[in-house]
Amino acid sequence: MKTKCVVIGIGNPYLQDDRAGVVVVERLEHEHLPCQTEVVYTVGFEVMDKIRGFERAIIVDACKLGNVPGTIIEVTVDDIFTTHALVNSHAITLGTTLKTGYICFPEDMPTDIQILLIEVKDITEFTQQMSPEVEAAVGKVVERIKGLITAMV
Repeated sequence: MKTKCVVIGIGNPYLQDDRAGVVVVERLEHEHLPCQTEVVYTVGFEVMDKIRGFERAIIVDACKLGNVPGTIIEVTVDDIFTTHALVNSHAITLGTTLKTGYICFPEDMPTDIQILLIEVKDITEFTQQMSPEVEAAVGKVVERIKGLITAMV
């Protein structure tokens, strides 16, 4: 039997705006929502392992797609698997990881995956201070996820 929901935050907690997904999850943990939370530092197979066994997964990550910093983008698994702009500097892309999960473990993967991306301003500076634009977007994503989880219960 699958567990209801997991929220995954992806990022590097020591790089300025790349930490956005991590911060979203840290803030959600203080809300005591009926949803498991996990932080991962890469988009590799660890993400697949963290979402297996759940009905629903919400994944939050930073992106650099050329939008205004702080823009929140919702994409599907197919979007991130097929869109060249969503290929990143990680050794494997999130799309590849998720597609691999559906091929190898179709019965264990969530039937519902929502992916929220936050456009970054700077991911090169080693600091735990996000840019104001990304900080504001993180707050909006936290509220959006709280609404999604509350509506689910």
